[in-house]
Amino acid sequence: MAMLATRPTRAYRFGAIGLCALLAASLFLAFLAPPVRGDLPTETENGDASRTVTWTMGTGVGLALQGVDLEAGNVTLPWNAQNLSWDRPGQFVANGSFDSTLAADPAGISLRGDSTNHVVDGDFVSGTPWTFETSASGNVTAAWNTSAANAVFRHNSPKTEAQWDSLDANPGTWAGVNGIPWTNTTGPHEGTGMLGLNFTLGPGPGSWAGVQHQTVVNWSGSDRMVIWVLPPNSSPPLTFNITATVGTSLRGSAARALVPGWQEIAVDLTELGASRGNLISLTLRVMGQNVPSGTVYFDDLRTGNAKQFDEAARVRQTVVKTNATAPALGSAVLRVNWSTPSATGVVRVDGVVDVTGPSGSAVKTFPMSSGMTWRTSLLDFSATTALPGLYNVSVGIRVITDNTSSSSVEVRADDVSLLFPNRHNGTYLSSAIAMGAASEFLRVTWAFDASGPATLRAALRTGNDSSPGSPTWSPWQVWTTTGAQPAGLPPASFFQVRVDLMTVNASVTPVLRGMSLDARHHSAGGSVTSAAFSIPTAEAGTFLHWRKLQVRSRIPVGTALSFEIGDGTYWKPVTADGNVSDANSTTISWRATLGTADGLVTPTLERVDLVYEYLGPIVRVELRWAGWPGRIVLPSGGVVKFTALALDAGSHLVSKEPSRFDWNTNDTRGQIGIDGTYKAGEPGDHIVNVRFLGTSRSAVVSVHVLASATWIDVLIGYAPYLLAILTLGAVGYSGYRFGIRRTSVMDDVFLISKDGRLLMHNTRRMRADRDEDILSGMLTAILAFLKDSDPEENGELTRFEIGGKTTMLERGPHAYLVAVYSGRVPRRAGKNLKRFMTSLEANFGDVFAKWSGDREDLQDLKAFTGRFVSRFRFRPPRRINGRAA
Repeated sequence: MAMLATRPTRAYRFGAIGLCALLAASLFLAFLAPPVRGDLPTETENGDASRTVTWTMGTGVGLALQGVDLEAGNVTLPWNAQNLSWDRPGQFVANGSFDSTLAADPAGISLRGDSTNHVVDGDFVSGTPWTFETSASGNVTAAWNTSAANAVFRHNSPKTEAQWDSLDANPGTWAGVNGIPWTNTTGPHEGTGMLGLNFTLGPGPGSWAGVQHQTVVNWSGSDRMVIWVLPPNSSPPLTFNITATVGTSLRGSAARALVPGWQEIAVDLTELGASRGNLISLTLRVMGQNVPSGTVYFDDLRTGNAKQFDEAARVRQTVVKTNATAPALGSAVLRVNWSTPSATGVVRVDGVVDVTGPSGSAVKTFPMSSGMTWRTSLLDFSATTALPGLYNVSVGIRVITDNTSSSSVEVRADDVSLLFPNRHNGTYLSSAIAMGAASEFLRVTWAFDASGPATLRAALRTGNDSSPGSPTWSPWQVWTTTGAQPAGLPPASFFQVRVDLMTVNASVTPVLRGMSLDARHHSAGGSVTSAAFSIPTAEAGTFLHWRKLQVRSRIPVGTALSFEIGDGTYWKPVTADGNVSDANSTTISWRATLGTADGLVTPTLERVDLVYEYLGPIVRVELRWAGWPGRIVLPSGGVVKFTALALDAGSHLVSKEPSRFDWNTNDTRGQIGIDGTYKAGEPGDHIVNVRFLGTSRSAVVSVHVLASATWIDVLIGYAPYLLAILTLGAVGYSGYRFGIRRTSVMDDVFLISKDGRLLMHNTRRMRADRDEDILSGMLTAILAFLKDSDPEENGELTRFEIGGKTTMLERGPHAYLVAVYSGRVPRRAGKNLKRFMTSLEANFGDVFAKWSGDREDLQDLKAFTGRFVSRFRFRPPRRINGRAA
């Protein structure tokens, strides 16, 4: 790159005497600190015969740092940590005070509460204080489990159902209605088979299909039918019920929604009526709409009489409450642990807790499921236990059955407690805590427990005196979550802590466990010095001098950044404009000194660039003459001296030695010497072309030649006789020159090898070869396209358009010839192009076929093509000894 993408900061702008003194101190501190290493420099070609040596401030080697840090790709003055940590409640106590509603213990600071358990023997160690009450009908029992030391509640009863039809086979027992029944032995729920039904349901709301029992059914002794049903899917949705004719009436059960997978459906047979001894056309139905093709399976049909009861067993005791408490939530909390080893064959099992006393009665229930491991129930009885007195506390289960299957329930209860915590909100407030110096507060880390009804609000504020609340103090910054968080506090010398502990449930408290505060300030100064950079040996011979030092940096108010350069034997300050053009040593180093008078800010250095200039390869040739850059007008026979300059990309002079240039002109009567002296010949517009030997770099200048005075006198003497001839000739020539040639001008000729390399470019235009790479690349791309589209090259494109100009193409055995015309293309242009291509191949075909890329092999080609470019019609040159003369 030629320049930095962003304008470099002039990082060496100082003015205050204090900053100069600060820099001196910074240097002293820098040499005391251990060195660190940075990145190696890189070189970038700028394209103007200069290179930029760049140092970036990442990790690696190439930089020696004293008293500075490398941080995120920048050199900065390091931070000195000033951290404070309170990780024990005693540290909070030592630095402040808190309300009487708070308590401090090794676990932290919390809301003070009463932790007395008013239930005696809540862990059932003895069982003596408890009364164990079995349900009224004895279906649910309560007992003390002496081995496990807990209360146990049980219910067990056998099944009251029997298999009526296994549906493993269908020997004509069931017939399909609106469907086809069949037996499937793959994947039954029970036994060896299941009854399948393939069906189609129409769009009507009453669409159904089913299987119908072929004999009269007597279910007078049963009030339940239980069956397993499997719909493979439920889209569209399906429902199930049974129907039968009782007397002359068709009766049915309530429809039950089906879900994918096996499901056990119990049907209340009383829905068919009280008389069920003569059920005709008993049908298992599937109902739905818009089912073009469906299947459902039935298995293991059973009947029986349902077991029906709703009973509870409990354990209870009387507790004493001596003090009144608030009726607010959390003022009275009963806790009990439950487990359910089994709960099958029942409608439901609920845990039941009842507290009754002077303030009223409250019953809490909650569902239980089979296989439930130990879990805790927290139940609030604040509203019904506010008054003191005797309270009857009971814990038990409620079992509800309405089924025919066997039933088994076992529930255990343990660790019963009844607490009246009576907690109230409280606040901790510290004194003003000194930091020792003005510091930047980076982050604060809070450790506390607060969830649900308990909340904790932690706050910090900072100031510059020891009187919190004075004008120098900031507003409170509040946090309600734990962990490390940005402090967001103004820099200051003091801070203060406030923590509010709150709850809306007196049984729950937040707990403050600790706090840490990370702060820092910058060191006063430091420096960074680059290792000596030497121009590579291969490039040292072309080195000219250093040009400029450029940096990318930031310099806040109160900080400073200065630079020096040297070669290992001296250090020299760099001026404000970064100009180092007086440095011409091939070895160089730089040193940057950073300083700050404010510990809260630092200068930063991101990048240093040193640019040097060198003598590069020739990229262009320029011509100079007396009166340059004015137009050149000469009489025939007049002389002008040209000087050719070979320049590199940085406009450095590589050579102006005349012997290193090749001169030529299209003035057939003029002369051009090897020293650049041009003597005008034929009147008219001509060009003088110069090329630096061994390269294609050249320059062209236009010369306008006037007729000489001698010929003018002759013409005046014969004027009476020749006037008419000259007039007609002028008109004819003008018509030819301007009417034909000016409307048809050949601008450029390109000769391109078969493999796409540019062999030669000749032009009539006065702009040398500035566009030849672009044009040749464009033409090569077109030729590549033509070759791809016609690999055998049987077709022949003779013309196409490029940039509004007509382009003619001629193919040869070893090259392509392309001519670019402005205006109308002459009628004989194609023949001229073919004739010139033939002449080229005859004279240079062998050279084209074996060309290695060396321009010296094509020295005669330029002059040869000049004949074609300068003339309107091409005539092959005479041949001498097989070569063109």
